[in-house]
Amino acid sequence: MRNIVFSGRVERGEGMATRLGCPTANIAIEQGVVIPGLGVYVGEAEVDGARYAALICINDGRTGYRLKMEVHLLDVCKDLVGKHMKVVVLEKLRGLIPFSDEAQMSEKVKQDLVDAKKWFVEHSAVS
Repeated sequence: MRNIVFSGRVERGEGMATRLGCPTANIAIEQGVVIPGLGVYVGEAEVDGARYAALICINDGRTGYRLKMEVHLLDVCKDLVGKHMKVVVLEKLRGLIPFSDEAQMSEKVKQDLVDAKKWFVEHSAVS
């Protein structure tokens, strides 16, 4: 996959990712922007001149019509609402899957975090 770059202003989300132990910076994807496909990715995020390893979820929310990118900075906890963020999508970890409840989703997110950190170690990328 060719690296794809997005940028935008971080918006306040619903707080679900924070409840699942994986707070995210939410960036709306503008209409007409080409995306690599819905799914969970590893990438890099740049905010305030600093680069961070990131776990990224590109999805259409619960509404099914508003594309958004949820970016979790690995091992970093910052309030990013209102900040401008540049995101480079590096590689897809998995597609989106339905969950029966938040507990099931939480377990999968924990595994995604492990997989993302492992990816960065193996690829000696930003960490």
